[in-house]
Amino acid sequence: MGSGAENKRPFTRLLGVESDHGPVHTPDNEILQSGLRVWDELRGERRMPAPHDVDPLRIPPLALSHITLVDIEREPEFRFRWRLIGTHITSALGRDMTGRYWDEIYDADVLETIEKAPRRVIATGQPVQSLETAFLIEKLFLRSESISFPLSGNGEDVDRILSFVVFASG
Repeated sequence: MGSGAENKRPFTRLLGVESDHGPVHTPDNEILQSGLRVWDELRGERRMPAPHDVDPLRIPPLALSHITLVDIEREPEFRFRWRLIGTHITSALGRDMTGRYWDEIYDADVLETIEKAPRRVIATGQPVQSLETAFLIEKLFLRSESISFPLSGNGEDVDRILSFVVFASG
């Protein structure tokens, strides 16, 4: 847990998350399709694009509200931090957690589940497609489909993850 552990304020509306993730298959969703195209264009012949390659002007306007950027910190300890969260996502969740560390806002069991896909992106350096169901305290649930893409400043180590996320309520 990070240095803010003593001030941990879990996202109390979130009771749990179920997640299934794997290699990217051609998505049916137009936003996820555009995310795949954007990432391929940004990386060109490289294994993965650099964080500074991400330019909002190169992302189709329809998809802009569906993106997240996650920073990966390795020192002094390994942590994820929400760098950017699009309005589609903040509206679906009813909360904007931009700038917050994951270990400060999620309970341990939720954290373990939602870290699986980004950890796979980091381990493989490849995009990962996910289907998730988030169970909320209001006895509602949200389903999402996303594709998470690795970004690397040095071309080898993943230091940021760009995701395109589509929510549908259940």
